[in-house]
Amino acid sequence: MPFPTHTRLWRPASLLAGLAMLFSSCGEDPQVSSYTAENHYEGPVVCWELPEQWGENPGMGGMMAGSFHVKTSNGPRGRIGVMPFRESVETTQIVNMFARELGHQDYNDSSVKPLVESKKLGDRSFEIIRLEDKSGEEEPPRTALLALYRHNLQTWLFPFIADRKLIDEELENFYGFLKSTTLRAGKTPVRAIAPSLPPAQPASSKHQPTWEAPKHWERKPATQMRVGNYAVTNKAGEVLDFSITSFPGDVGGILANVNRWLGQVGISPTDEQGLSQYLSDRMIDEKPAKLVLAESEEQALYAAILVHNERSWFLKLMGDAKLARTEKENFLGLIDSFCLGDH
Repeated sequence: MPFPTHTRLWRPASLLAGLAMLFSSCGEDPQVSSYTAENHYEGPVVCWELPEQWGENPGMGGMMAGSFHVKTSNGPRGRIGVMPFRESVETTQIVNMFARELGHQDYNDSSVKPLVESKKLGDRSFEIIRLEDKSGEEEPPRTALLALYRHNLQTWLFPFIADRKLIDEELENFYGFLKSTTLRAGKTPVRAIAPSLPPAQPASSKHQPTWEAPKHWERKPATQMRVGNYAVTNKAGEVLDFSITSFPGDVGGILANVNRWLGQVGISPTDEQGLSQYLSDRMIDEKPAKLVLAESEEQALYAAILVHNERSWFLKLMGDAKLARTEKENFLGLIDSFCLGDH
């Protein structure tokens, strides 16, 4: 007997790719596929009923069997996922994947217990864990609400990543979504193995990029992902985040990256034709680059994309729209000073 429609077949890929997608935002009005699975399929299967104001994200992949957002008057917000794991993945391991992104120190089996609430939804019991950003840079704070369900050699993780206010408003919808899910584990246990991240810059490079940042921008420590890392604030408490990152290849292409950023500032995704309203040509370090300028009512995104020697460089300023407009010339001055040092 075939499985019902609105059913998702899942095959494992990259765990970190799935988590990276969860901590970014998303687009709206995707095309949702429904189909019937044949009986010979032996992998995990999941189906669900979405709340009316939720939408499915396009380009779902990696570890996620499903990916959704909340439709709001300010555009798509938040990210909800469906991720199957092997049964041996412990609650502490999963919690720490998200805790590190939110500024928490690693939990152990003892310290994680007070965070876990058991909740009965229908005839199933879920583990519910809530984590909030400890950086103090966002208000309301970014929050991860995690739901775990273990059954038939599988652990199913349902993460809801958004600001605290949105999660509180959508809590009953989230629980209703969990209750609606139908899950079937695969005959072969899923092996969820996190691969290494690509280096933030070429390990063999003899030259490091240079740039000139405004003196009032607060420089933060570089990370594995960020070659350059700055915070920009004013007396009113408005905040901008500036980063310089680099990855091998085109990282999905200009359209995919611009749409991901647009979602982060509450703007609906665009297509190739509409991309031109955000994109313009610019020379950076005597090399052709693209400048991206986008503003919603409250948030702004200014970014430069430079592809050189089979690597993509992103110089990105994001945050409060009013402060971004004030800092726009400083941002343009920085990207004009950027030099790869490989002449």
